[in-house]
Amino acid sequence: FQWVPSVLPMKIWTSEHVFDHDWETVVHAAWRKYPNPMNGAVTAVDVVDQKMHEGKLVSERILQSHFPIPSWATKLTGFSGTQYSHEFTTIDPNNRHMQLTTRNLCGISFLRVDEELTYRPHDSEHGKTVLRQEAIVNVNLPAFTDYCEKTFLHVYESNAAKGRKGIEWVIDHLRKEMSDLTNKVSTEVQEMQEKVMGALSQTRQR
Repeated sequence: FQWVPSVLPMKIWTSEHVFDHDWETVVHAAWRKYPNPMNGAVTAVDVVDQKMHEGKLVSERILQSHFPIPSWATKLTGFSGTQYSHEFTTIDPNNRHMQLTTRNLCGISFLRVDEELTYRPHDSEHGKTVLRQEAIVNVNLPAFTDYCEKTFLHVYESNAAKGRKGIEWVIDHLRKEMSDLTNKVSTEVQEMQEKVMGALSQTRQR
């Protein structure tokens, strides 16, 4: 889809966060963020399309998520809380820029959420990455519109914080994987060296 500004009444939420990690590390973690114990709202991810275009990795995915909602909201809209969203991602390694846009696919007649995230290296602090987030929420209901928009933005803000913690979790997890792999290789090399030395020792004794 294309990012199109809404002409309906809306609520906008923006945020900026600095990660103490380089851009490549953060983007790698952001791409592998789900599933994640820090944010259990996203329950499944399906890759629809993925390709290289003009040196950029372009990907489309469908995300399944679940959000607890009040029973009165379910009665009013029929929405159970299970949501499917379309995610469009572009990673430009040459310019070190990642952009991710998401729009919900369920309940679009009464709720539309457009989300945009960008990851760029920090302008002045080497080895750090800036995440900018924006969410635009439109609610089309006969009542409680303002309340629903504010409530959803509160939920979104909470999930955004969990998402940032999720990236930190993935980074720690990747580093542990690398450390375990390094230790395993070191152990195997040591064992091989001992076998070689043992074989040489036996040969000399003969």
